Amino acid sequence: MKYLQYHWKSRTCVVLLISVVISVLLISLELTDWAAQINQQGYSHGGEGGEGNKVPSFLRYILPFVKESVLIGVPMLLTLLFLKISRMLKRSPNR
Repeated sequence: MKYLQYHWKSRTCVVLLISVVISVLLISLELTDWAAQINQQGYSHGGEGGEGNKVPSFLRYILPFVKESVLIGVPMLLTLLFLKISRMLKRSPNR
């Protein structure tokens, strides 16, 4: 509990700042012509002519966990990398 209260304001500000930057980048991506083309084209499940979905059944249970791992893990790893680099820059002598 002691570690959670140690510099909690600065750590919270860093996480909030990174979240805002990622949100702004995603909003700007949504406004591009590429995103509009994807939204206009759409996505069809299965093939034409009623062939059905050719995804193996076990992937229907595994892919949601992979999706969550990627959507949670990538921002977490980017944040940790950013914090590690910033700590290294703070500790290094002035050049």
